[in-house]
Amino acid sequence: MDLVALIIAIIVLLIGWVIVSIPLWLAAKVLTGGQATMGGAMLGMLLGGIVFVIVYALTYLVTDTFTSSSTAVIVASIVSFLAFLGLYKILFNVGWLRALGIAILAIVFTVIILFLFGALLVSLGVVVLAL
Repeated sequence: MDLVALIIAIIVLLIGWVIVSIPLWLAAKVLTGGQATMGGAMLGMLLGGIVFVIVYALTYLVTDTFTSSSTAVIVASIVSFLAFLGLYKILFNVGWLRALGIAILAIVFTVIILFLFGALLVSLGVVVLAL
């Protein structure tokens, strides 16, 4: 891979990271009374995935040793989700219920943004086809 392709890949990843952090930032902004920052949301997006995967893997490995695989999946999912919410709780300086609210509202905002973006693309497609 040449240097230009590597630089382009890094720029695309950074832009993508900013874009996927917007719904989390909006949700946190709403539920923290405007105290949330975009940097906090970006950190939440980065660390959220890392924390979830690590806690899930470790919990699954330990639980699977003592129980069935299906039980291990359920326990690992619950524990890793709580760790994920704990991260939001710390990052946004909120309680457990607001951390859950931020996670749910971020999903709602993501769906709304995707719907609007899809509608925009469809309308642009209709305009291009009409030309």
